[in-house]
Amino acid sequence: MTKIKTVSNFLVGFSYTLLLYNKIYFGVTLLVGLFSLFFLERHKFKFNFVYNEKQTNFFFFLTLILFFVSSILSIKTDRSFEVIFYFIAFILININFLKLLINNEESFNEIIKFFVISTILNITIIFFYDLYQSGFLSGSFSSQEIRKYKGVLNIVTIFVILLVFFKRTIFFVIPLLFLLPSLYISNSNAPLLGIFLGLILCAIYFFIEKIKKKKFIIITLSLISLLTANIFIKNLPNKFDANSINTQKFTIPINILDAHRQFIWGFTISKIKEKPILGFGPDTSNFIEGGQKIINSKHTGTMKFIPSHPHNFLLELLLETGLLGTLSFLIFIFLMNYNLFKKANYFEKFIIIFFNGYYWGASLVNFSYWQAWWQCSYFLILSLITAHIFHNSNKVQK
Repeated sequence: MTKIKTVSNFLVGFSYTLLLYNKIYFGVTLLVGLFSLFFLERHKFKFNFVYNEKQTNFFFFLTLILFFVSSILSIKTDRSFEVIFYFIAFILININFLKLLINNEESFNEIIKFFVISTILNITIIFFYDLYQSGFLSGSFSSQEIRKYKGVLNIVTIFVILLVFFKRTIFFVIPLLFLLPSLYISNSNAPLLGIFLGLILCAIYFFIEKIKKKKFIIITLSLISLLTANIFIKNLPNKFDANSINTQKFTIPINILDAHRQFIWGFTISKIKEKPILGFGPDTSNFIEGGQKIINSKHTGTMKFIPSHPHNFLLELLLETGLLGTLSFLIFIFLMNYNLFKKANYFEKFIIIFFNGYYWGASLVNFSYWQAWWQCSYFLILSLITAHIFHNSNKVQK
C-alpha cells in the first residue's frame, strides 16, 4: 500500500476526531480522504450512481423525485434544494465508498484500524474533559450539565459500541467504561434512548426468531406500536391560544418528556395537517408561520414553538416532505438494510438491528435530520458495517 493511500485512509479514519473541534474540519478531512481514495483507485474504479438492487433503486429515485417536488413547492426553495443536494451527494459518495471498501480489503482494514484508534482517542478526550469540568478531579463534583461534547456524543457512542463488532477484544471494555460517565455528566439523553431502543429491537428479534408464527407476531407488534403512538399523539398539547397554553395540563409527565418538547411536537403535528401530502419543503421547519412565536408558558420561558426544527426526525420529515416523501424515504432505508440483513450471519443481524435502533432512536429527540454531519454519518457507518459483513462472509466461504 502506498504512503499516499495510507494518508487517505488515515484522513477518513480520523475524521471524527476533528468533529470534536469543528464540523467543517470534520467534513473537509473526510471528503479529502474519500476523494483521494477515489482518485487513487481511478483505473480500477468506475463511479456508480445506483444501487445493485432494483427495488432499492426504485425507492431511492422515488424519494429523490418526491423530495424534489417538495422543494419546488417549498416555502424556502433555496434551503430545500441545498439540503437535497447534500442528501444526494452523501448517498452517491457512500455507494462508491462501499464499493471501494468491498473491492479493496487492505484499505478497509486500515480505515477500520484508524477508526478504532480515533474512537478510543475521542472518548478518552471527552471523558477526561467532562471529569475535569465537573470538578470531579478536584474533589468538588457538580452535577451541572457539561455541554461541550454533548452533541458529538451521539455519534461517538455508537462508534464505541461498534468497536467490538469490528475488532473483538476485552480491551474495548475500557472505552465503554469511559462512555457511561461521559453520558451522565453531559446529560446526553438521546444516546441513552438510542441504546434503549436498539436493545429493545434486538430483544424483539431474538424472541421472534424463537416463535413459529413470525408474521402474526410482527403484525401484532406493529399494530400495538401504531396504537401506542396514536395515544401518545393525542396526549400532546393540541391548542395553542394564550388561554389554552396557560391552562395546559400535561397528561405526559414533564419529567419524562419536557414541556417545551411536548409543545414543539404538538404544534408540529398541527402543522403537518395543513400540508400532509408533500409538506412545507425540506429544511423549512423554523420558517413555518407561527413556528417562531414564543410559547409563553410558565414551563417554557421565552422558548418558541419550533426553535429551529422539531427535534424529532420523523415529525420533521412529515412536516417538511409530507406523507409521500416520508413513506418513500423509510421504505428506501428499510430496503437498504433488508438486503444487507439477508447476507448477514446471526450475530451481524443483531448489529444491523441495534445500529438502526440506535441511530433512528436517538434521532427521535436530537438533531435536525438535515444536519450534514449527522446525516452522512448514517450512510458512512452503514457502509463500514456492510463491508465488514461482506469480507467476513468471504472468509467463511473460503
